[in-house]
Amino acid sequence: MRNVEQVMKRVLMISNNRTREIGGGPEKEANKELLRERGWEVEIGYVSDPSISGILKEVPKLACRASSNDIDLMVTHCSPPELHALGYILKKITGEPWLAEFRDPLATNVHVDPGSYSHLQRRILEKCVVSSANQVVWWDGIQMNNNHFYESYPGISESKFYKIPYLGFGGVEVEKFNRVDPKQYDPFKITYAGSFYEGWIEPYGFLNGLSVYVDRHGKGNIRAQFYGDWKNAYQRKVRKEGLEDIVTTYDPVPHEEIIQILKGSDLLLYVGGDDLRNKRNISLKMADYVAAETPILGVINPSFRAGEFIERKNIGIASPPKEADLIADAVQEVRTDIFEYDPDDSLKNRFDSQNAMDEYAAMLDTVSEGG
Repeated sequence: MRNVEQVMKRVLMISNNRTREIGGGPEKEANKELLRERGWEVEIGYVSDPSISGILKEVPKLACRASSNDIDLMVTHCSPPELHALGYILKKITGEPWLAEFRDPLATNVHVDPGSYSHLQRRILEKCVVSSANQVVWWDGIQMNNNHFYESYPGISESKFYKIPYLGFGGVEVEKFNRVDPKQYDPFKITYAGSFYEGWIEPYGFLNGLSVYVDRHGKGNIRAQFYGDWKNAYQRKVRKEGLEDIVTTYDPVPHEEIIQILKGSDLLLYVGGDDLRNKRNISLKMADYVAAETPILGVINPSFRAGEFIERKNIGIASPPKEADLIADAVQEVRTDIFEYDPDDSLKNRFDSQNAMDEYAAMLDTVSEGG
């Protein structure tokens, strides 16, 4: 039992990341500080090798730590799914309160072939997690039907399952965005901040649309910049389309700097593609894009969740990746102010990390107290 005089509670977050400077998650440095303000210290139970053999090596150390008097509960997340397997083992050994976060689907992962051995393993693991964890939560925006747990485990109380809103705590500190002055650009600037994924999320559709735009309107009034990973294949495409003096690429930059860049840009690029595996996904970058209060060009199937979100909230235009003419049209509509950026007043606060951490800290309180 904890000493009565101790005020701060402590959560042991078992992760293969010591910390997260970018992306989402309660173990992100900024979110750790927000949780500390709400009475929770975050301790990372680091797993260097999240394979089956790797997690088994960590069991003695983490079981001892989870059972310590100053630990109130443990949290695991997936992916990788082996971290949930470790949580299941530790729960069986220690009996300590356990919250299991799903940041990616397990049994219904779109990248795993149904009927495969991996799929069978995931189904078994998910059932073990659901039956043993004190609380199961999943992030809003992952590639999973919101009714999955309720329909798959009808014998378990629905109160055990909870969807975390705010796109999985990839939220932003709205006050920080408000304090930062935008970077000044001339001419019209399109910005993409984030990663690409080979064969799934790639910039080819946008580059085709940008080429059409340049053919129609010339090169003098537009520039596009990419912050993040950039493959040689993408640069070859840039050269093929004659866009070398239009497209500039940069390495990732600190968050404070990217805020200035996003706020100063004229249009933010969101690439969601048209692969059905991405139908339900909303990337964490959406939080930054919304907080920047800058129009968004979604190169995505407009019927996908992110495409519908962009258009329904009137924060941008969604254009199919294979329709270069429509992508060029969307750029022109924003550049000439035909498109009127008019988001709902409450939209920005939806992604505020302050709100998200209020909710998450309350969840930790409930689970640690046996609720």
